[in-house]
Amino acid sequence: MSARPAAILAVLALALAPAPVAAQGVDLQDRLSKVRVVEEQNRLGVEVATDAGTRTLSPEDFVRAIRKAQEEQRANFLYALFNITTPWGILWVSVGFLGQALFTFRMVLQWLVSEKHKRSVVPVGFWWGSLFGGMMLFAYFAWRKDIVGIVGQSTGVFVYARNLILIYRHQRPPEELEESSRGA
Repeated sequence: MSARPAAILAVLALALAPAPVAAQGVDLQDRLSKVRVVEEQNRLGVEVATDAGTRTLSPEDFVRAIRKAQEEQRANFLYALFNITTPWGILWVSVGFLGQALFTFRMVLQWLVSEKHKRSVVPVGFWWGSLFGGMMLFAYFAWRKDIVGIVGQSTGVFVYARNLILIYRHQRPPEELEESSRGA
C-alpha cells in the first residue's frame, strides 16, 4: 500500500473509531482536532499533538497504535462501558454520575415537598441541587468535549446561582437590607 492511501486510511480509521484511544504516549481523545497528515521528503506521516509535544508517526504506526489501544480498551470492561482510555476517566465518569444524581435529586425533592404541602413548592434544596449538579455536569461535559452538554449546563448555572442569591437576600431582616442598599 502506498503512503498516501495509508495516511488517508489512518485518518479515516481515527475519525470512525468507535471510541477514543490512547497508545504509545499518544492521546487520541481529541480525535481529529490534534491530528493532521503531513508530507516530508515525499513521504506522508500523521502528526499528533501531545502534552509532551508533537509526534509524527508513519501511517502504519498510527494505525497500529489505534489497533493496540482498541484491543486494550476491549480487554477492560469498564473502559469499554464508559468509553474511556485511562484510569482518570473513571474519576470523570464518577463526577458525571454524581452530577446527574444531584440533578435528579432536585426534582424528587421538589416533588416530595410539593406533595407534602399539596401545592407546587420549590424548596431551597432544589436550587442547591441544581447548582452543584449543573457545575459537576458542566465539568464532565467539558472533559468529554461535548458542546451540547456544555452549552446546556452553562446557562443554567447562572440562573441557579441568581435564584439562591435572591432567596438568601430576602431572608435577611429588613433593616439589614436597607443598610446594604445605602452602602451600595
